[in-house]
Amino acid sequence: MGFLDAWRDYRNNQKVKSFEKMGELLKNPVTTKEQRIEAIEGLASGGDMRLAAPQLMKRFEMVVEHGIIDKREKDRVMEILLENREVAQPLVCDAVRTQKRISWPIKLAEKMLSQSEYLSLLVESLNTENVLFDETLHERNIELLLALKELSDPKIIDRSKRLVKSRDEQVRMAALECLEAQAREHQEARQCFLELLAEPPTDDNSRFIGLVKAIVARHQWGATSP
Repeated sequence: MGFLDAWRDYRNNQKVKSFEKMGELLKNPVTTKEQRIEAIEGLASGGDMRLAAPQLMKRFEMVVEHGIIDKREKDRVMEILLENREVAQPLVCDAVRTQKRISWPIKLAEKMLSQSEYLSLLVESLNTENVLFDETLHERNIELLLALKELSDPKIIDRSKRLVKSRDEQVRMAALECLEAQAREHQEARQCFLELLAEPPTDDNSRFIGLVKAIVARHQWGATSP
């Protein structure tokens, strides 16, 4: 390797380390607002979005106590990533599929993807395994179900039907909300409510069945609903 090649490698390694250092600041809860803003703008102007985008995504992994400041910083990161969507889109989709905190990646995905791509990403990212005491999994499913509630497609119904059987009550409730939204347009979803009503009440499901009854009564759904 010649001197120039060695020098280029050294400079590239220094740049990578610099970007990584700024990225670590963005997910460190003890950093100040000024440090985070400086890191965000440093990554934005660093001249290599392929290196900067993964580091900017780290800001979505942390929540700071001051809600307005937290939103303002994340809005700025979102703006930068949207301006560089070709680089950022695969990272955003991967975050929706795998990360714990996904509310902001979901917002980005909605803006970056076509509606069909966005729908597929959300549906495929739902985990319908009936797992107990997995807080991260339950939080992810709730975020995904709330996003799917704003869409309408038969694909959503099958996944929601599975998750109304979840062992986690909050997931069951989110799945029920999602099914209710689908039932406004899809008979199959209305039929799900009638099937749930037919289940025998138990100590564990009495509150849930009560909510199902209230939804059916509110919309006046029945066995002969069109």
